[in-house]
Amino acid sequence: MLAIGTYIKLTTGEQASTGYQFQNFHVGETRSYNGTGYMYAGFGFSGGTLDLEAGNVSASLVFAVNELDLVVFKQAADERWLAEIRTVWLNPDTLEETGTYSEEIYAITGFEHDTSRLSVRLGNPLDAVSQNAPRRVLTQDLVGSLPSTGNINLS
Repeated sequence: MLAIGTYIKLTTGEQASTGYQFQNFHVGETRSYNGTGYMYAGFGFSGGTLDLEAGNVSASLVFAVNELDLVVFKQAADERWLAEIRTVWLNPDTLEETGTYSEEIYAITGFEHDTSRLSVRLGNPLDAVSQNAPRRVLTQDLVGSLPSTGNINLS
């Protein structure tokens, strides 16, 4: 028997906290991960899918429609927030974490809703042309010493 759970942390395009963190496996509880509290929200996560060239990554989150979620995810889509998603293995009897399955970052690219369901579209955060997120530059702090001159030989 398998059980999985999901943590979601919404951040700005510059990866600053928005204050919205959710988990979907401990009903009515706030769970802590890396010193951050994740409150319970009933949602589903589809997981990422790739196209043949691995250039387009897409996934989705599904929530029940309520006023708060509509406001939060409208702002998230308008401001191109990021969703940091951590999927964990759980002990099916206790729902305690036994390991990490995956950690992914997606850009929130839009959402749709009807009277009962809110579907949040997630895309590749590194596709700066279409998503404009996140803006990162190679710096010495990120990657160490960088060459200032050089040649590239493609043979």
